Amino acid sequence: MNTSKCAKVAIRYVAVLIAIVALLNSPVFASTTISLDSTIDTPDRTVAYQGKNYDIQDIGSYHMGEKVNISINVTDISGFQLSLLDKNKNFMWNHMVYYTEGNAQVDMPDNVVTVPGTYAFAVFYQGDIMAVKPVVFSQYKLSVMPDATTVAPGDTLHVKVRVAPDTGIPMKVIIARNSSSLESSANRTQEGLYEADIKLPSSTNGRFSLYAALASGNMIMGSPELIGVSSGGTINVVEIPPTPQASGFSFSLVIVSLLFIGILIIIFRKIRN
Repeated sequence: MNTSKCAKVAIRYVAVLIAIVALLNSPVFASTTISLDSTIDTPDRTVAYQGKNYDIQDIGSYHMGEKVNISINVTDISGFQLSLLDKNKNFMWNHMVYYTEGNAQVDMPDNVVTVPGTYAFAVFYQGDIMAVKPVVFSQYKLSVMPDATTVAPGDTLHVKVRVAPDTGIPMKVIIARNSSSLESSANRTQEGLYEADIKLPSSTNGRFSLYAALASGNMIMGSPELIGVSSGGTINVVEIPPTPQASGFSFSLVIVSLLFIGILIIIFRKIRN
């Protein structure tokens, strides 16, 4: 092989190596997740933003003035920018992470958010958004109280929600599992108290996340903007076996029988005398 051919082969090898390195460092291959220390399991959905799709499985839930603990897991990238965006996509807070080995723990201060509503954490790498996580900062305290944690298919789940401070904002009560959900509008029955009934179809079964949400009426990322949200725990929807009937004589029937026998004995003794 002459010098010219060797040079051409060498150039091809270099070009291939450069392409491989570029692909390996491309964010297309990177996997990134954002985890928060206070989340609510919501229906799974896919959000499209700037031509890319992002999977949303839960949302953060915090009161105004709370510090947020954030865990970022990444692959194939060694540094990134973590940002908090408001509903108008304005940057509220930024934090740079350098030389991460795949995991980074970050705390967002408690004085960043001053207006209640729905925000989003986003991980940026070379101008691309690698992952997003919606988060609600609320001025309301919600306490979700289901009347049962185990419900049979076809039954109705009754839920009470206490709100402080009291508000006339419409409220929804939702149970969610994977991408499916059932929801009901809650009625304000007295000051600071809402109540709702969720009718379960006979085909429903499994473990569901229960939560209540206050919505502002605005839309963010294709969903209503939440200004208050709280978890009500897990609802198990399973067939409930019937309560077995007591066998034999009941205790009260035994007592009556003994009294009757005692009376008969007294009567026979009087007859003999």
